[in-house]
Amino acid sequence: MMRAFDGFRGWCHAALTLAGLAASPGALFAQTPLTAVGLGYPIAPVDGRSAALGGSGSGLLGGSYSLTNPADLLLHTEPGFSVSLSNEGVTLEGENGSFDTGRGRFTTIRALVPSNGWAFSLAFGGEFDQDWSNILQDTLRLNDGSVPYEETREHNGGISTIDASVARRFGPLGVGLSAQRLTGSLRQSFFRQFDDPLDGAPTLGGIVGARELSWRAWRFKAGGSIQLGDRVVAGAAFGTGGTLYATPEGAEQPEAEFDLPTSIELGGSVRVTDQILVTAGGGRAGWSAVGSRDEAAGSAFRSHDIVWLGGGVEYGALTLLGGRLPVRVGWRSTGLPFSQGAEALEESAFTGGFGWEFQQGLAVFDLAFESGSRGDVATAGFAEGFRRVTLSFSLRQR
Repeated sequence: MMRAFDGFRGWCHAALTLAGLAASPGALFAQTPLTAVGLGYPIAPVDGRSAALGGSGSGLLGGSYSLTNPADLLLHTEPGFSVSLSNEGVTLEGENGSFDTGRGRFTTIRALVPSNGWAFSLAFGGEFDQDWSNILQDTLRLNDGSVPYEETREHNGGISTIDASVARRFGPLGVGLSAQRLTGSLRQSFFRQFDDPLDGAPTLGGIVGARELSWRAWRFKAGGSIQLGDRVVAGAAFGTGGTLYATPEGAEQPEAEFDLPTSIELGGSVRVTDQILVTAGGGRAGWSAVGSRDEAAGSAFRSHDIVWLGGGVEYGALTLLGGRLPVRVGWRSTGLPFSQGAEALEESAFTGGFGWEFQQGLAVFDLAFESGSRGDVATAGFAEGFRRVTLSFSLRQR
C-alpha cells in the first residue's frame, strides 16, 4: 500500500496543536455524518431511470446514461445527451439526539453517439461527496480560570470522474473500454471562537485555519454485453485500481496517496412482456486496498471491501398527456467503503419513480425516489436515515 494518510495525519495534528486542545469530557458535538469518514460518501454515477430500479445501471434494455458498463453504449440507437441531478435529505441519529442536514450533486452528465456498430461517449460522473461540518461546544480549562468556546470544522469539496468511452458491436456481443480521469478539490476549514472568560481567565482571540487539496488519478474500465433480440441483455464490467493523489494548493508533489480498488459489476434485464421489464445487478469493489487508520481526535477510520445488490421492475403501459409514463419500483443494498469501526456500515433503500417520454422517446424526464438508512444506533451508537430524489433530463436525435 502507498504512503496513504500521512498528509491528513499532519493536518489533524496541526489543527489540534493550533487550537491548544484541552477539551473536557463534557463536550457537546453536532454528530459528524457517517459518510464523512475516509474519502467521503461514494456517489453512484447513475441516471434517474437506473436509480429508480434499485441502482441497477448496467444492461438496461432501452439504454441508460449511467457510467457503469461502457458496452452499454451499444444499447442506444440514436445520439443522445442527458444530465442528472440528485438531492438528499439526511437525519443523523445518535446518543446526543438527532439533527437534519442535506446535500446536492450532479450524478451524471453524458453525451453519446452510436455509428455503424460503434458508439462513443464523453461524460462526467460523481465519485465521492466530501461536504460536511461538525460543531463542538466546550470549555478550555486554565490555571487561572476557564474560557467557553465553540469550534467548527468544515470540509467542502468532492471527487468527480471525467469519462471517455468507446464500444464496438460484434453481432449480439458488445465490448467497450473507458478511460476515466478522477479530479476534484477539498477545502478543510477550522474555526474556534472563544466566549467571555470566567473566574479571572484571560480574554482569548479566535483561531482560524484552512487549506485546500486537489485530487487526481487515472482509472480504466472494460466491459462486455450480450443482447438476445429485444427481450434479454446481460453484461459485466471490470475496473482497474490506480492511485489517487492528494496535493496541497501550491505544492508540486502530492503529500498523500491512496490505492484505488479493482471492481467488478454485473447487470442485466429481461422484458417479460411487452410492458413489464425486470432488471437486476450487483458488484464488488476491493476498497480495503485503501488501508486503515487508527488515530485520536475522531479521525480514525477503516476501509472495507464492499458488495452491492439491486434490482427493480418497470411497467410501461401508462400514458400522461400524450406521453408514455413508465412506472418503476426497486430495492438496493450496499456496504460503505469507510467506517470508524471494525465492520463495514450497510446502506439499504427502497426505490421507485417514473419516466415521462415525448415524441417516441426523443425527450425524456426521469424521476427517482429513494428512502433508506445506514448504520444502526443499537449496535454502532449512530445511524442515518436518508431521502433522495434524482432527476434526469435526456434528449435524443433522429
